[in-house]
Amino acid sequence: MKPNTVKKLWIPVVLAVILLLLVLLEPVQQPRTYMNVNREIPYAGEIPVQHDYLSWDSRRRPGEVRDIMYITIHETDNTSPTADASAHAAFLRNITDSPNGWHYTVDDHSIVHHIPDNEIAYNAGDGRTPNGGNMNGIGIEMCVNDGGDYEQTLRNTAVLCAELMAQYGLNVGDIRFHADFMEKECPHRLISEGRVDEFLQMVQEEADRRQ
Repeated sequence: MKPNTVKKLWIPVVLAVILLLLVLLEPVQQPRTYMNVNREIPYAGEIPVQHDYLSWDSRRRPGEVRDIMYITIHETDNTSPTADASAHAAFLRNITDSPNGWHYTVDDHSIVHHIPDNEIAYNAGDGRTPNGGNMNGIGIEMCVNDGGDYEQTLRNTAVLCAELMAQYGLNVGDIRFHADFMEKECPHRLISEGRVDEFLQMVQEEADRRQ
């Protein structure tokens, strides 16, 4: 057999060995793990977080512990001048004929925490869909009350998101919007004004400051 012929026969063998080594040496991607504990953050930036949990017997607080996979952003759509975070906390406590609930309400000066982060809350409109918004998201409502500073509310929400991401091992890719889980334009103002990417960039910048 000619030397050139031998070389040609070895080439595919060598290539096959190299390919096998690459496959064997490639790191095995581990399945992602999520946290299912509640961490009461005292501040989001410079804003104190008021932990005002709904009572155990509230229909709005099912009390079921789950993995935390997302942060889901909403807007209250309540433009009443008095409809700030405190008013929505009172609404959740006092109007008890609905199972709907969410974890945080944010306005231009305060943040109120209604349901522990590791408990489900029905705010995403997707029922009990596995790995869905209700079952695995932290719901945040942004106030849009007349006279409130919407720009500051956005900033406060971005800071809160960055803090929650740091606490629960999430990233900006884990932020969802109500519209991602059901056919509803929510958060309405953010979407209608074309500012979703701008908001996500705000969150990323806040997260970068923590590194």
